Amino acid sequence: MGGSAKPRRRRAAAPALRFERQPRRPQQGRTRSKRDAAFGCLAAFTAMSILIGLFLLDLFWGNDTWQWAAGSWPGGAYGFAGFLGFLGPSLLVVFGACAYGLGKKSLRRRPVRTAALTLTLAVSVAALVPYVVLVLNALDTGKWGKGEDTEPSWVSAHYPWLWALGLLATLLTITVFLAAATLHHRHRTRHTQQPKPAAAPLTHEELPQSPCP
Repeated sequence: MGGSAKPRRRRAAAPALRFERQPRRPQQGRTRSKRDAAFGCLAAFTAMSILIGLFLLDLFWGNDTWQWAAGSWPGGAYGFAGFLGFLGPSLLVVFGACAYGLGKKSLRRRPVRTAALTLTLAVSVAALVPYVVLVLNALDTGKWGKGEDTEPSWVSAHYPWLWALGLLATLLTITVFLAAATLHHRHRTRHTQQPKPAAAPLTHEELPQSPCP
């Protein structure tokens, strides 16, 4: 045959790669490092403020409070130590409950409740500072670490075993709170998993009757 074969089409050339310049993004690394540095400075300043506050409270308020409690509190210094043993775990429970409530509810949905929880949280944290001061003051026997011995606190010199009563009251309070939380959890679990009552079978009078005679 004299006919020629039909020429094939040439494949189109691959499009050239285009390198477009993208707008520069903000340098997230530097921003994050600045935030971390600011957070670290804030944490260090907060820690130093707490330590200075503890020192000043212990200097001007620790011994005077224990002396006042020994003469005016019901039960004297031992009664005040039992109260502190109950107060510490209670403040921690209030702090945890408020923090949990703030994590679940937003400010826009319930602003009044959120403000009340925030205020209670701040008060519980502020009350923990003098609580820690009084506990450390009761444990101050004048022999801290390996340094030189100093003069013991007033309460440690006059009531050397008072810390044991406070520790016992703390353990008892924690036990009561744990038992109450366990009972509450069991009650909620039992109430949630309780099967619904089955529907009673219909009697002959309650059965739907046909409209036809």
